[in-house]
Amino acid sequence: MPFDKKILQKSDPYKRIGGEDNVTRTIYYGEVVSTTDPTDGGRIKVRINRFDTNISNDNLPWSFPLIPKFLHVYPKTGEMVRVFIEDISYPERGRFWVGSVISQPHKIGYESIYGAQSTTDMALVSPDKAPSTFPESKGVFPDKNDIALIGRKNNDIVFRENQTELRTGKHENDEILKLNVKNPASLSQTFEDIDDEFISSTILMSDKIALISHDGIPKFKSARVDKEERMRIFERGHPMVRGDVVAEILKLYRKVLINHVHPYSSLPADKNALIKELEKIDIESILQKNLVIN
Repeated sequence: MPFDKKILQKSDPYKRIGGEDNVTRTIYYGEVVSTTDPTDGGRIKVRINRFDTNISNDNLPWSFPLIPKFLHVYPKTGEMVRVFIEDISYPERGRFWVGSVISQPHKIGYESIYGAQSTTDMALVSPDKAPSTFPESKGVFPDKNDIALIGRKNNDIVFRENQTELRTGKHENDEILKLNVKNPASLSQTFEDIDDEFISSTILMSDKIALISHDGIPKFKSARVDKEERMRIFERGHPMVRGDVVAEILKLYRKVLINHVHPYSSLPADKNALIKELEKIDIESILQKNLVIN
């Protein structure tokens, strides 16, 4: 029987001859050499080795963005993108880019062209160990069932089932494989079943929080809020108060007013236990100085 013997078939899908790529394709990998576009139209210069060997960077043809303007993302110089060529007979025109090509999630900040293809069948080097195999990285990257927008440095927006979370500082500083369990800034919204009733909740967490009104006093910048302005907000903003602590103090004041006794007219009230307890109160404990308003 012709199929009795198992045969391992091997082939080169790119039909290389002597290491040269001779296949006719419409999608190519290229290195980004410039993202400067005088029109701010999203055009970039990409070098494709198959066509651009003897062309200077300035004379490279434009590659046009394939992603709509509603999603703002640019590759970095030195990164790899995929380039779609509209008509392979004229590879110098009709180029459309999409990217950057990033092999693994922990390389989202930047990855050179040499490692970008490590998880494809055109790999030049092997990929790194999977981030999910590091226990301390659990939670840094979205799960496969999530939908997410991932920032270059240390932030993302994750859409989970019945939960949306905006995070900044999600991993430790300069340690992308370690979840920041100390002080990430996050806004988490959930809609979850609690005691057979779906309840919505919003939790805002950060080292410092400011609630600023444009018409509040003092006034702060309404745009271009830089580091110096943020420091000014937390220095000059009014601390919020802890409501439960205020309520307890007011209750104690009420008891003192109702129960205070003067030995004689015009003499100070006797220092009974209530007054002594009132004197011990730390009024500063009312304030939450890391949560300010104007």
